[in-house]
Amino acid sequence: MNDDENESTKRKKKHGTLDWFVNAQKKTTTQDDSSSMPNNITHGSTKAPYREREKVNLMDKDEFSGKGGDYFVTNGFKSWNIPNRFERHEGAVNSIDNRAREKFDMLTKPKRSIQSVFEHQSTKSQKEYHTRLLASIHCIRYLLHQGLPTRGHDENQGSSNKGNFLELLEWLAKHNEEVDKVVLKNAPKNLQVTSPSIQKDIIHACAKETTKAIIKELGEDYFAILADESANITHNEQMSLCLRYVDKKGDIVERFLGVVHVVDTTTLSLKKTIYSLLAEHSLSPSKIRGQGYDGASNMKGESNGLKILILKETTSAYYVHCFAHQLQLTLVAVSK
Repeated sequence: MNDDENESTKRKKKHGTLDWFVNAQKKTTTQDDSSSMPNNITHGSTKAPYREREKVNLMDKDEFSGKGGDYFVTNGFKSWNIPNRFERHEGAVNSIDNRAREKFDMLTKPKRSIQSVFEHQSTKSQKEYHTRLLASIHCIRYLLHQGLPTRGHDENQGSSNKGNFLELLEWLAKHNEEVDKVVLKNAPKNLQVTSPSIQKDIIHACAKETTKAIIKELGEDYFAILADESANITHNEQMSLCLRYVDKKGDIVERFLGVVHVVDTTTLSLKKTIYSLLAEHSLSPSKIRGQGYDGASNMKGESNGLKILILKETTSAYYVHCFAHQLQLTLVAVSK
């Protein structure tokens, strides 16, 4: 008897709790299980415990995957006395158990939930960004109204003159505490809204809004066009177009519409460019009642100049030699 007990004690020390698990599984195993075993494993064979060990390994592998399991309700939860067994059963961060616990915490403690904190932080960041953006827009609008450039030659932090835009923004921050809290050094490094590309975007947005206001002021009334072409610093031809009309107050106004690049300075190319720019702003060429250009042959030529091409389609679009060009020609002649 003592020998049997010693033998049993040695076996337990050697196999640990695995024998207990295997014996428990054997009790629930029916004879049908033996028919599903491979040919090299028979019921009652000494290799049967390895099949049971395989089941244990599969179950452990499922738990290590981090998804948790349903052993309590299907296969049952065994080997509970193994360390960290319950923690493995709960699974990783995205397991069913942890997701259910997170939803419970959000229900019972809504102010401490991650979503609540994120929404609060997001609202605060949006307000700061809105204040920061408005400060940049106000500075650029002022410079555009005064016809001043935005950029500077040296915009580094230690520069004595960073350019009109940055200098004006610093002045605004010094005289407004709310703006000072969110701009320049107090703004995030990647969200200062002061880069050259941001300045260009704001300028383009202001240009579009200004053009919309001009077109709205003009309405369906008649207008005259003033055009002139020249080459830029890269020797590419470009043409500027202005509108001259009578506003609602009865005053004669001239508004700059835009500058566009042209392929060449031939009459057909210039006409196509003018009509394209007018169509872009929903203006009909039939509303043209006047033309003002310089005295170049391609503009005022009597045979196939630009004025003749437009007069053929709009007979009331009378041509007037631009007074500014006439004054220039007079001054050149007098100086000689």
